[in-house]
Amino acid sequence: MNYKDTIASIKSIRDYKKEEVSLQKLDQLKDYFDKGKRLFEDINIEVLLKNKNEVYDNLKNSAGYNDRMIEAPHYMIILSEEKDHYIENTGYAAEDIMLKAWELGIGSCWITFKDGEDLKKKLNIQSDKKVTALISLGFDDNKNKVIYETVYEHNPTKTEVKIIEDNVSDRLGIRDVVFMKKWGENADPDELANMGLLEAFVSARRAPSTKNRQPWRFIVDDGTIVLALRSDSYADNYEEKIDTGVIMLYFEAIIDSTLFDMKWKLGKTEKNYEVPADYEIVGYCIS
Repeated sequence: MNYKDTIASIKSIRDYKKEEVSLQKLDQLKDYFDKGKRLFEDINIEVLLKNKNEVYDNLKNSAGYNDRMIEAPHYMIILSEEKDHYIENTGYAAEDIMLKAWELGIGSCWITFKDGEDLKKKLNIQSDKKVTALISLGFDDNKNKVIYETVYEHNPTKTEVKIIEDNVSDRLGIRDVVFMKKWGENADPDELANMGLLEAFVSARRAPSTKNRQPWRFIVDDGTIVLALRSDSYADNYEEKIDTGVIMLYFEAIIDSTLFDMKWKLGKTEKNYEVPADYEIVGYCIS
């Protein structure tokens, strides 16, 4: 996959054509997922592809933001073995298949749900694994529309959905999300370019996050890249872990294709880098 070009153009799709995706392309997606990228290779994870008539009516009052289910011709349900970091692993693997779908001309969107066991029951899924993601899938019905959802800083129950020109218009800049050596020391893009890291950070700032909070910050400390994530009332623990997996994929995919192989390690570092109390170091990688 050409990750750089795909990441630069992908957007969340909420309005779908009624046209179904061909069985050939669905099989291609399934095969890609089965062989795809993972944060942890030892976590057993699988994807189920289902049609609208199997999913929409059963979940239209119990899934989606404020129980507003997205209507689509297809859905992906991701199931995972329950192990340490299995939710982060799902965020990483699910976003990878969503990028592949976009490369094939297929749009997608994360759908929130409250109870994975209830979802399995309603969809008659017989599995001991946990439901870790529900994703809509189909062809974009309005290619010129880019949806951007934000939360109000002092009122997490209120959100604003608006249309913007592209998928980067309201994104934070590189200096806002990347620090050098310690928290608050804004990175110089020219210095990051000399280190071979700028493209990875440019792509990472395009990563989707819960309610577009853009909760991630990076610290570059010589050969170590540290990832910190903001904890707030706008996202629950599950959403924060999904966001962690997604941002790790975006950064790692570009690094792997342009510079060198690298792998994230989840957990804290020995140094605290003066990270403020509302952020937590969730992982790091070493070049």
